[in-house]
Amino acid sequence: MSQIVLEMLASLNSMRSRQERLIEITVDGKVEKDEVADLVDIQEELEKISITVETLQLWVEQQLASGKIDLKEYEAIKKKRR
Repeated sequence: MSQIVLEMLASLNSMRSRQERLIEITVDGKVEKDEVADLVDIQEELEKISITVETLQLWVEQQLASGKIDLKEYEAIKKKRR
């Protein structure tokens, strides 16, 4: 679990620093030749975040299935937030 969280935080921190660049790239609605490499880097970082989120969701499902997270409490909280 801690490794999953650390990976996600590292990716999120990386994206914070790339946020302005992504805005610069997309503001005019087209990607110029000199912007493609940066866009690919950003897309790869977003993919890492996506994979990490899926891994964390899987971990939670496993913890729920094994009883390590109280299922009734989990569902009650989720229901309140809908």
